[in-house]
Amino acid sequence: MKLSRVMCLLSLACVLVFSQNALAAECAPSFCWTGPYVGVHLGYGWSNADTSTTGPLPAISAIPAWPLNPDPSGVVGGAQAGYNWQCGCFVYGIEADFSGSGMSGSQTVAPIPNVGFGSSAMYEKINWYGTLRPRLGYTVTPTVLIYATGGLAYGDVSCSGNVIGSTTALQYPVSFSTEKVGWALGGGVEYAFCRNWTFKAEYMYMDLGSESAVANATVSASPPMEAYSWQTTANIFQIGMNYKF
Repeated sequence: MKLSRVMCLLSLACVLVFSQNALAAECAPSFCWTGPYVGVHLGYGWSNADTSTTGPLPAISAIPAWPLNPDPSGVVGGAQAGYNWQCGCFVYGIEADFSGSGMSGSQTVAPIPNVGFGSSAMYEKINWYGTLRPRLGYTVTPTVLIYATGGLAYGDVSCSGNVIGSTTALQYPVSFSTEKVGWALGGGVEYAFCRNWTFKAEYMYMDLGSESAVANATVSASPPMEAYSWQTTANIFQIGMNYKF
């Protein structure tokens, strides 16, 4: 009976040893970063959006533009693909990604500053965005890569605004969506936790430039138009996983 227990314990020990060896083979202490990869990411974006409204006519040119801060924020997520080349401790490559975005925000002020009546509202939403960015990194250990990245950014932005005058009949509504091109800059860290799998955490700043529009009054009034402007930037933090072929 005792012998059978000893044999069972030895068998279990052999299974554990072989299992650990197999796991060690899968999660090797070294990692080659060269090659193509694909992956997914999920994160959160926020912005200190600067928007402004002003009447363009000389009749009120003495009234300065009044700022609003809709500050879009929300969850983002998507997919990426790229290719790395490793030379010693240095890794360089290029990555393209595409993300859906829930970043949106709005603000309303009443009464209108420097006017004393009415109200003004601004809204902004980043519907989706993508980037194409070179990467340059350094392996602090064979499986840990720190990197900087920057390049082209593009996206689809929805903007709207409205100024209500002395009565609700007098309004200056505007609403549109447009595709923008800009730039992105950031950095992150990536960890190879298994033979073909890596995990990354990344921060990116994206600037899609500015957009402006002019709205006509809903009724005959002076001024007959209002001018609007939106600035589209975002701070984005995201985590992701990549599969290296």
